[in-house]
Amino acid sequence: MFSNFTVDWKESLLILLGLIIIILLFYLFNRKSIAQEKEAKRLLKERFEKEQFQTQISNVSTRKATPQIVQAYERLIILMERIDLQKLVVRVAPISQLKQDYASFLIQNIDQEFDFNISQQLYVSEEAWALISTAKQTIIQQILKTSLKEDIKDAQKLQQELLRIHNSGSVTDLAKNRLKQEFNSLV
Repeated sequence: MFSNFTVDWKESLLILLGLIIIILLFYLFNRKSIAQEKEAKRLLKERFEKEQFQTQISNVSTRKATPQIVQAYERLIILMERIDLQKLVVRVAPISQLKQDYASFLIQNIDQEFDFNISQQLYVSEEAWALISTAKQTIIQQILKTSLKEDIKDAQKLQQELLRIHNSGSVTDLAKNRLKQEFNSLV
């Protein structure tokens, strides 16, 4: 009886060992197939994104310069010219002696120009519109930053200080260049 128990114990151990081996093999093969599935999904996603990108490029290159699109690019170039800090300060005179009033008036001018042209974003790329929005915000920040300087006491001094700011390669220039590049690709 004791010898039968030893055999059963040995057989049970072999069966248990076999089950463990089967489970390990299943796990290893399953893990390998999961990794292969992930790789296949990644490749499909890359292919899909590449095809979408190619479609976008072909859509941009096949887009024609309709009169509305031409007008949009023209208006956005004019917008960049009108909110350019140097040109804005020369064009818009102080409305009072208070520097805060002048800063607010300049910002109000920028906002009006921008709002007047906001629908033109339909005709340009997201990158170009982002540059235009960034240009607007950058100029507003420059005005606010300059108006907070303690040595600037009134609107005349603020105007003079803003005229001294000269940004070579300004964000308005970047936006204009982007608009010109896009427009040239359309014609």
